[in-house]
Amino acid sequence: MADKKYYLGVDGGGSKTTAVVYDEKGNLICKAQGESINYYSVGIENARQAMKEIIDGLSVRSFECAVIGMSALNGRASDEETERFCDGIIESCITVMDSDLFVALEAMNCEGECAFVISGTGSMAVCRDKNGEIRHAGGFGYIIGDEGSGYSIALNAIKIAIRAAENIVAPTSLTEKCLRYFSSENIYELIDVFYEKTVSRKNLAAFAKDVCTCAENGDITAHEILRSEAMLLSQTVLSLIKDKKNDIPVGLWGGIFQHNKIFRDYFCGFLGEKGFNNVKLLDFTPEAGAILACYRLSGLKTVDIIENFKNNQ
Repeated sequence: MADKKYYLGVDGGGSKTTAVVYDEKGNLICKAQGESINYYSVGIENARQAMKEIIDGLSVRSFECAVIGMSALNGRASDEETERFCDGIIESCITVMDSDLFVALEAMNCEGECAFVISGTGSMAVCRDKNGEIRHAGGFGYIIGDEGSGYSIALNAIKIAIRAAENIVAPTSLTEKCLRYFSSENIYELIDVFYEKTVSRKNLAAFAKDVCTCAENGDITAHEILRSEAMLLSQTVLSLIKDKKNDIPVGLWGGIFQHNKIFRDYFCGFLGEKGFNNVKLLDFTPEAGAILACYRLSGLKTVDIIENFKNNQ
């Protein structure tokens, strides 16, 4: 009897990394989560250590194929870059590293033209045309980009919360939420929090959840922040699909899209105004998309195993 073959799929986002292992029949074998492997954010050694700890948490250590989607990348990594990151950590006959958007496109499991937008800690959009060519937009990081991301939503809310506390703009419940979140008694203590202490990008972006809560409770300012950020992100994806057919599938993923219906509705509304209504959350997770990419790279016909695969996510 031939040895069983295993496939590793990894989704390395801005805040966390998820790895899954499947067999050739579409059965989930094991799963592990860990810290971010974005080596531009955390450094190559910290990223490698995070990847090692995740692999150590799996019950399988040797793979027929491994596909790693990573938020540090905008496209396929070179052999040298892949070797530098994976050497001594991942044992696989085939190893591919690409952007986290690449594995998300694979998770859409569709032929031809499609687009995908992520809004998590960061944000970015990608589109694949009928010839298989992939183009990106956004993704310039939390300092000069990432419109419509958790980080951008949170940072703008914090700034407005401070201005509201100084009676520069209308009062908002964001001020109280902000002070409570950062354990501060007044807005002036935030100066110490942000300039004397280290507030991680992940921790700051997580404040977006409180912004959503304020919006759900009817705070007009919080609503407007979500609307504005959704509009900016819609402009990013529209720059890629404006010349496409209106029925092009647009997949959504990331914590903001998954858990913030107000933001998602605004975003879908802006695309709908331009005639694009085939917009929805992914049916498969990005790490599952990495497994589908593994199958294709290994020459397996996914049509034969897709139903079993769906039931084993």
